[in-house]
Amino acid sequence: MLEFLSDNLRAALLNVNLNLLFELRVRANKPVVVNYGGRYTFLGQVGVTGNISSALVCSFSDIETIIYRASEYSVYSVTEQLRQGFLTGSGGERIGLAGIFVYEGGEKFTIKEVTSVNIRVPHEIRGCAERIYRTCFQGKIVSALILSPPGRGKTTILRDLSRLIASDNLINILINDERNEISAAYRDFSLDTGAFSDVIRYSNKIDAFTAAVRAMRPDLIVTDELVSADEMDAVASCIRGGVEVIASAHCKDADSLQKSPVLSKALREKLFANYIFLSADGLGKVGRILDAEWKDVPVMP
Repeated sequence: MLEFLSDNLRAALLNVNLNLLFELRVRANKPVVVNYGGRYTFLGQVGVTGNISSALVCSFSDIETIIYRASEYSVYSVTEQLRQGFLTGSGGERIGLAGIFVYEGGEKFTIKEVTSVNIRVPHEIRGCAERIYRTCFQGKIVSALILSPPGRGKTTILRDLSRLIASDNLINILINDERNEISAAYRDFSLDTGAFSDVIRYSNKIDAFTAAVRAMRPDLIVTDELVSADEMDAVASCIRGGVEVIASAHCKDADSLQKSPVLSKALREKLFANYIFLSADGLGKVGRILDAEWKDVPVMP
């Protein structure tokens, strides 16, 4: 985990409990910021610090080192990821990039002169989706949408739901892992998504859904972060075709969902049996669950 970091960052993290590290934000010539235990603070040479004057300050060279090591010193091999503004580390870490986006022929070609990286560290928290599972899925498989602003644990919930559903149901689960975050698979390593899951990695949702339904015969598709009308249409097509879908999306609250030009389609067509809103009070905690009729569902203890 985090083996691609520059040497000074790796040395600082020797003094940090990685189980509490959710994000590492490295900006050129600025203090290094970490999300530690759900709160933002600074990273110093001897670990986490609340004092900005004690924080590490990284250079452009540190950021270049992170990118080259994460791509195993072959940036060309990760061109498609760079076009989408991210890289994926060998432990499933998503490395978001900010810098200069380069266009060629009107299409996004790559990103260069990276000035910031946001490293999101995946965590396998077994049992974190137990309440959601007992409330929405025990004894039945239905479609559901998990909603929250960024960084509230949607991906971690999806991973654990896949494991829980697979443990109680002999069904085929297809995970569309667009950024290799849900399964975090790399060579001989992967996080536990259940014994009955197949994983498609680094594919856009439309291609993955088409290939999966035709060739893998899933009973359930699990996918992360619906963002476009085309993706919502692909989900709707799967559900109408008899394949249940559990997905996530960025959304602040129920009112925002109703006003969203993309997500409101799900409400109009009653695509999902449940809409699961995560709480702002801690990572992965349930705030509210609504059913297809937009009525509150009592959350199991």
